[in-house]
Amino acid sequence: MKTNKDYKIVNPLTIKNWNELIIQHKEYSFFHSKEWINVLCQSYGYKPLFFVKLDNDRIYSLIPSMRISSIITGKRLVSLPFSDHCDSFFNSIEDSKELQEEMISYAKKNQLSYIEFRSSDTKFPFTQFEFRTDLRHILNLETEEYELYKSFSDNTKRNIKKALKENVSIIVKNDIVGLKIFYDMICETRQKHGLPPQPYNFFRTIYRSVLGKNMGDLIFAKHNEEFISGAMYFKIGNKILYKFGASFARYNHLRGNQLLMWEAIRKYKSEGYKELDFGRTEINHEGLRRFKLSFNAEERLIYTTRFDINTMSFISPDTRTNGFYNTLFNKTPISVLKMIGNTFYKHIG
Repeated sequence: MKTNKDYKIVNPLTIKNWNELIIQHKEYSFFHSKEWINVLCQSYGYKPLFFVKLDNDRIYSLIPSMRISSIITGKRLVSLPFSDHCDSFFNSIEDSKELQEEMISYAKKNQLSYIEFRSSDTKFPFTQFEFRTDLRHILNLETEEYELYKSFSDNTKRNIKKALKENVSIIVKNDIVGLKIFYDMICETRQKHGLPPQPYNFFRTIYRSVLGKNMGDLIFAKHNEEFISGAMYFKIGNKILYKFGASFARYNHLRGNQLLMWEAIRKYKSEGYKELDFGRTEINHEGLRRFKLSFNAEERLIYTTRFDINTMSFISPDTRTNGFYNTLFNKTPISVLKMIGNTFYKHIG
């Protein structure tokens, strides 16, 4: 990295202290980390292109992006693929304008279709935009444990008590056996929601790049030695991200999901983490939204917007996971859904 303040396109995987540079900014998230970038590169072959202004190994301004080149969905920059949000950092209006110009110039030169941004606020590198919104939920872990529990909805507290009464237990299982159990849960849960599962290799890469580096956990609820639900959490700085959750529907009456989340909250609070991000929720997914709100998490908005290179204008993307295909996939065997996921996820981004 240059020591004079300068614009560059960088690949974070080549910068040894990337994570240390990122967490200097309050808007950082796990999606900025080398580990997540490596997961996307290894799983789908995307190319990291982070547009930055830097000085003496400090990042002053940054727009994260990865290049997707697909024979099906075209060529574009996405900030970032399969990420709930990934904020840009700006030191000045001048920086944001210059990085905007550089991104557009790169996109034109390489004949890309559009640039897509996924941000947890409206601080885009452009001044006028169209967007679609999703939801994000944040829990402050600096609150006293008793006060946290007291703030939960009555229904959630009843469900936690029910799980305890049913002798549901919670364990951390960050090994390959745990990963395979969790993937089985993912496949069943995605089928229930009428969606194909992500490729197993995607989760295997997470196992190597994240769990294997003590930057994430697989936590399960069990009943009578049976695994009934699971959740995958990622860790960076003083923040926790709840990225994936799944369960075997036949055990949902035991309320393992609520107890699992509560025990995860207790665990990460005791380890000194200050914030739990419940991840992205589509506005029409009312059940998932209620689940996150029931833990008294603060609701915020996530904005997704696209800048079309051909028309030089913003368009509001339609990338929701609900449609006519949900009914079809809900009735499709899991083995077939796996093949669909293995074939098409890399083109979606």
